[in-house]
Amino acid sequence: MAATSTQLDASCSSSSPYRCTYHAFLSFRGKDTRKGFTDHLYRALELAGIHTFRDDDEIERGANVAAELQRAIQESRVSVIVLSKDYASSRWCLDELAQIMDRRKDDHAHVVMPVFYDVDPSHVRKQTGSFAEAFARHEERFKAEMEKVEQWRRALTDVADLGGMVLGQRYESQFIQDIVEEIRSKLDRKVLSIAPYAIGIDDRVRGINMWLKDGSIDVGVAVIYGMGGIGKTTIAKAAYNLNFHRFQGSSFLADIRETSEQPNGLVRLQRNLISDIQKGRTKKIYNIDEGMRNIKDAVCCKKVLIVLDDVNHSDQYNAIIGMRGWFSPGSKIILTTRYEHLLKAHEVNTMFKVPELDEYESLELFSWHAFGQAHPTEAYTDLTRPVVKHCGGVPLALQVLGSSLSGRSIDIWQSALQKLCEIPDGEIQKILRISFDSLQDDHDKNLFLHIACFFRGKDKDFSITVLDNLNFYTMIGIQNLVDRCLVKINEDNKLTVHHLLRDMARGIIREESPENPGKRSRVWHKDAFNVLRKMTGTETVKGLMLDLSMLMQDESSRTLFSGSNSKRRHVDDYDGNSSGRRRLGLFSWQSFSFSSSNTTPASDEGDLKTVAFKRMHNLEVLLLNNVKFSRGFEDFPKNMIWLSWRGFSLNSIPASLYLRSLVVLDLRNSSLQCVWKGTKFLPSLKILNLSHSHGLTTTPDLSGLPNLERLILKNCRNLVELVHHSNTVGTSQSHTTGTDMKKADSLSANLWKSILSWAAPRKNIMPTSFSVSNLPRSLGSLSLADCNLLEIPGDLSILSSLKYLDLCGNPILSLPENMRSLIQLETLLLEDCTKLRTLPELPPSLQSLRASSCTSLKRITNLPNWFKSLDTDVLDCKKLVEVQSLFNIKPLSSADLEMIKDMGLFNIESIESSSSEVEMINYFTNTTKKAPLQVLSECGIFSIFLNGSKIPDWFSYRSMGKSVLSIIVPSHAFLRIRGLNACVVYSRRPGFSSSAKLQNLLKVSNETKGLMWTYSPITIGVPKENEDMLWLSHLRFGEDELGGMDEVRVSVEFGSELGINLNLFTKEFGIQLVYEQENSEGREKHNVIAGDVSVSSSRYQLWTGKYFLCNNLNRAHKTQFRKSQENLSHLDSDGNKSPFPFLFKHDDVSQADPL
Repeated sequence: MAATSTQLDASCSSSSPYRCTYHAFLSFRGKDTRKGFTDHLYRALELAGIHTFRDDDEIERGANVAAELQRAIQESRVSVIVLSKDYASSRWCLDELAQIMDRRKDDHAHVVMPVFYDVDPSHVRKQTGSFAEAFARHEERFKAEMEKVEQWRRALTDVADLGGMVLGQRYESQFIQDIVEEIRSKLDRKVLSIAPYAIGIDDRVRGINMWLKDGSIDVGVAVIYGMGGIGKTTIAKAAYNLNFHRFQGSSFLADIRETSEQPNGLVRLQRNLISDIQKGRTKKIYNIDEGMRNIKDAVCCKKVLIVLDDVNHSDQYNAIIGMRGWFSPGSKIILTTRYEHLLKAHEVNTMFKVPELDEYESLELFSWHAFGQAHPTEAYTDLTRPVVKHCGGVPLALQVLGSSLSGRSIDIWQSALQKLCEIPDGEIQKILRISFDSLQDDHDKNLFLHIACFFRGKDKDFSITVLDNLNFYTMIGIQNLVDRCLVKINEDNKLTVHHLLRDMARGIIREESPENPGKRSRVWHKDAFNVLRKMTGTETVKGLMLDLSMLMQDESSRTLFSGSNSKRRHVDDYDGNSSGRRRLGLFSWQSFSFSSSNTTPASDEGDLKTVAFKRMHNLEVLLLNNVKFSRGFEDFPKNMIWLSWRGFSLNSIPASLYLRSLVVLDLRNSSLQCVWKGTKFLPSLKILNLSHSHGLTTTPDLSGLPNLERLILKNCRNLVELVHHSNTVGTSQSHTTGTDMKKADSLSANLWKSILSWAAPRKNIMPTSFSVSNLPRSLGSLSLADCNLLEIPGDLSILSSLKYLDLCGNPILSLPENMRSLIQLETLLLEDCTKLRTLPELPPSLQSLRASSCTSLKRITNLPNWFKSLDTDVLDCKKLVEVQSLFNIKPLSSADLEMIKDMGLFNIESIESSSSEVEMINYFTNTTKKAPLQVLSECGIFSIFLNGSKIPDWFSYRSMGKSVLSIIVPSHAFLRIRGLNACVVYSRRPGFSSSAKLQNLLKVSNETKGLMWTYSPITIGVPKENEDMLWLSHLRFGEDELGGMDEVRVSVEFGSELGINLNLFTKEFGIQLVYEQENSEGREKHNVIAGDVSVSSSRYQLWTGKYFLCNNLNRAHKTQFRKSQENLSHLDSDGNKSPFPFLFKHDDVSQADPL
């Protein structure tokens, strides 16, 4: 049957830059085959409905033949090259062939099929026989164009390597029929149609292409996953189009989820797969088991590419794919799904998560659909931005909204956007809801709705605390939602939900009661306000969120995405989860006015009334911001688990406000002066947040909170009255200082003995007889940031459950010496404690220490877990000179005299007087400062950086201009080697930048004994412009680590994290051996160490005999070191698989002679 133009167009890739006019292009040598074989082949192709280009029929007289041939090649799906004996004699044929092979490189979907007509393929590949004769003539004729001749040779070699059809001993008629059938089969493997304007597709397909071309003989399975509408199918189609020709068989099965839900859907999918692999030949299949047997037979002997699109259950995969062992080596299987863990981890080779489009890609895609060009028209620019941001980088949303607004007037755009902020687009929601409907039970569905409405942007651990008490199985539930790409957990451990998915969740909730929000399970903002104002709430409501400050914002100040990035020290910052109107910048609130005063509101018509909660018996989550109520609180909900009331306007919590069921009470930014009077028994309360309550004048009695885990009173600066903390629930005392209750300059330790976590500066406060022991033992998190604390009491250590302690921004001088007793402490925050001078021994449980900008900090006693898991930040601690067991930095005059002698620095006074201050970069603190000569001691090594341009005369081995020396250690009967000195003269290049992340490495390798030390000091001296600097290091070794007749190689490198360093370079390099007499009096026999650690300490050992001596805070160093410690099995004894190739590579060595 003849192919129609529609069929031809459908067979062409929409992503291809070429238009398809012909099915096949015939390339042949007219003198050999025009009127015989090629003519018969052409007729057979045309009769088979394969529209074929042949120059005799298609090129008009007078036309530019070369241009027409090139156009025809570009517009054909298949190129058929008839290689005959005289083919290479024609320059036209060879140019044609070169163009065809170039087309194949540009478009992998273009099929090239060589036909070897009465010629040996090896003659074509190697240009022998008649092809050799032809090229001898070409080389003589085209001496000035030898590059072109070489291009022809490469083209012939490449086309012969493709295989193809060989005439051999067959009859020509049968040969032609075989060619036609082969071309027909290749044309039947249709290139899939891809939606136009596939913006960003190249970057997203690149990784999959690399995986498909990796050459592995294993049967590979890859999963492309992401939320609905993100572009998974488009990416899979593009990857398929670019690669299916590499396989002996291929199949793209679309809409697996939808098809499998139909009667016999899986059987139909099985039948389609077999038909694709067997090129149309298949048997009837009556059930899934029979289909699996047939699939096994079809794929066992062919390398195949199979794509299963939109899989939502492992049963679908199992029914169609069966077992990997059925497939021929090198086969590849790709799945697209919304479910990250659709397959078990051990069954998957590679995972590809599809990211959202960035803002530029989003704008371009939307513009193509809305305006037919890559950018919006000028009149619509301001309207375009909020729509693009609303789509959040989801291609489906950009395409749907762009197409729906295309050609519409500005008035229609504005009306459509106003509708969109209230009613999400139905077509988009239909696609997104598939993921929600696929959740296995109502538990996970309700959990998603709760998270989408109330927990976006919340800390994961905080969310689990609340949701567990709302009777959710939170851990497994969140994992299920993450697996289906409905929820993400970002790098800050926050729960995130895409805006469109949040809108979908709200749409689902609206369906519960379209006309009456008071009968919905969750209400927010505008609907919540109306429910409270009209008092229409019912027992159905489980969660309510109202942010009046958001509703009252002026229209000009609104932005698409609400909220801001949380500061590094904020705990569970509020996420307003603004309404769609706010996100689209269109909402205008004019119907209600509120007082902005922080005083207790009067009862007037402008206030909401607490009686509005009377019927909301099941309300468990109540999130309020700047909301005030009139009348009492008798009608407030009695079953609340989480109450967040920011901007609480009362001076204290009324006794009528029932709090007993609460797990979280958040009253930050309140007007509280006294939290509550007397003792509140709140047995379930775990988190109490009173941060930024600047009017708070008394601290709450916490004795009735036995399960309190997190107490946050950050920036509470006006405490003037202390509540007596009774050990007996139900009784309390209070104590004031009389009339002279004023803010003081500091907080004393005596005050600490009454309460721990509010602290603010004051004076004349009468001490009480109570201590920190009155705080709940269950307290796990304590935030005291910016409270102007001067002292931390010693009995802090009794809080044995404390895991998180935030002391940032306080003028404390030190921490209690018994900090180590906080045996569960994991996070310690000390940022901006500018008067802190020392840190005591810290507990071994510590996982994170944040102490940046502690500008007075000089000494840290220890850094537990430094070589394993401790995350440390001491950046900008410019005075830090010692971390015990790691390093210390001392003035040269205070250095160890024995070490000074070993380094050959006998006249210290002379050296100090002749050397000016040196500019030093400290990698540990990321600081730069000028200082007098200092000695760095670490890793069993002493180092000095000083101004100078000459290696001292006593250095025995030197190398000018090179940075590598190799020596044979002399053998002395009565001397043993005590250590080794290395000296480097280096300088800076033009354009030097001290902000560059440099690496200076000193490597010592004992080739004889298989030992190697690579040293990366935490400091480096910066030479002045056009001047030199000396780096002098002394290494002391243990017994038998360096001995006579050992071959030793020493080298120095200046580099950067990215490779070669263009900032510093070596001018001269020298080494000197330091000896010690065996019976020398006054010399200690043991190995002298620096920084309490020797060069051969196990903590620096990568594997046997290889040491990386590095204490830098450089993330790459620590990450690589930890990986090596955790998985040494990947490293062989020779270091061939070292994760530190820059540390242990072999250098070009120059043999040094003693001077």
